Amino acid sequence: MALPVLTGKEGQARDFVSAVKDKHKDFERTRKSRKVKKEAWFLQQLPGGSTLIAFIETDDVEKTISDFARSTDPFDVWLKDSAKAITGVDLSQPRKDPIPETLLTFGF
Repeated sequence: MALPVLTGKEGQARDFVSAVKDKHKDFERTRKSRKVKKEAWFLQQLPGGSTLIAFIETDDVEKTISDFARSTDPFDVWLKDSAKAITGVDLSQPRKDPIPETLLTFGF
């Protein structure tokens, strides 16, 4: 999943990830409850601005994302609110666009 980072919010994105790392027990708990096998976040600098890229490995990505969107868990709500402040994308809303199309994989 790729999300735009609002102009000038790169530092806030880094601070957000630091805060998530500080709350690692909550992060791990919510990921395990959704059977997420692996997750990694990247900040990509592009000519048109920065992009936050999230890699999520799970058996059913659409269900995992949908469950996260509907979640009222306090940690998930904080995560969604923080992400919206940085990206402008409301992750609590149902996805209108399809999940990214897989073009190439290695080692799966």
